[in-house]
Amino acid sequence: MVAVMIFGWFLGVQPQLASTEAARQHLVLVRSQNNANSVSITQLKGDFDRISEIKIKLATMRLSVPSSAEISTLVTELDSLAGEHQIEVHAITVADALGYTPPSTAATIPADEMSVDPSSASTHASAGMPSTSTAAVPQSHSSITGANFIAIPVQLTVTGPFPGVLEFVHGLQTGHRLFLVTTMSTTVSPDKAAVELVNATVGGLVYVLLANVEGETGKSCNQDCQAGR
Repeated sequence: MVAVMIFGWFLGVQPQLASTEAARQHLVLVRSQNNANSVSITQLKGDFDRISEIKIKLATMRLSVPSSAEISTLVTELDSLAGEHQIEVHAITVADALGYTPPSTAATIPADEMSVDPSSASTHASAGMPSTSTAAVPQSHSSITGANFIAIPVQLTVTGPFPGVLEFVHGLQTGHRLFLVTTMSTTVSPDKAAVELVNATVGGLVYVLLANVEGETGKSCNQDCQAGR
């Protein structure tokens, strides 16, 4: 009789208990996934409610890092900035575009954690300058690659009063277009008037974030970048 009961346990009760436990674990998993989906849906609803604000932020950032080279627009802005600070621009040289290479020590940010902050675009323009505070760890976003993010070397040769040249360089780094100044050298100009003039050579990078790597946008941007337009 005892043997029959034990045999019945293994044949009937124990499989039912195992099935019940598996169903309970599956239910816990489904509830956890539903909670996660609920949080995502709530966040998406909040983003949709702010869609106009997000579009404005995107447009602001696109001024800083456009989807094509827009060199002619950049030249116009540089001429305006030079006139504002009484600087004469002698030459603007645009080199071939360079593909982005993430820093080897960078901390990678997952694509779903990217946030849009228009104020960060202009402040990053001085990222190449040394800081007296503790150096921050470089960050690289997983959606930013050498296939869609391009750096264009630009070199300027200008003449003007030294304070004006400094203000001009400051304007480069804080203007609408993200401009990372990487080099700068000055010499006293042989052409001296009432105010001592200096000749300055300023080198730096402007950036392009392609909107469509595989489509016509990417192809036209690459052609513009190579042609210096």
